[in-house]
Amino acid sequence: MIKSLILSALLCATAIPAAAQSAKTDYRARLPQDEVIYFVLPDRFENADPSNDRGGIAGDRLKTGYDPTAKGFYHGGDLKGLTRRLDYIQHLGATAIWLGPIFKNKAVQGAPGHESAGYHGYWITDFTQVDPHLGTNADMIAFVDAAHARGMKV
Repeated sequence: MIKSLILSALLCATAIPAAAQSAKTDYRARLPQDEVIYFVLPDRFENADPSNDRGGIAGDRLKTGYDPTAKGFYHGGDLKGLTRRLDYIQHLGATAIWLGPIFKNKAVQGAPGHESAGYHGYWITDFTQVDPHLGTNADMIAFVDAAHARGMKV
């Protein structure tokens, strides 16, 4: 009796959601309608690397776009943070992740007094580079590789 209780507790503690278990068989074979999609703006999720918060730009928030106290500016989340939290996302039952745009953006724009930052990813200036506020191209590759290793689509 005690052995079966211990075994049950261990199985529950290490259980992977059913969707995630089937995902590991071959995520490429799943049909789009069978996905559980988690949409995320990396800047608003998890900050694992504060060194990229200002996107390599010197100056105040009107240059860097970084101000975690203002809703219209970068808050610091990045691809490393997203990668670090893949367990969390998978345990929610997600089988696929839909990222908001991650390409290099114009950091700040708007008329004086109405400025905001490109944290949302829709002011793209270079479709070949990850926005430095979010990390590097290598960080994106690492994220995709880590998600695929878990049977999750990106």
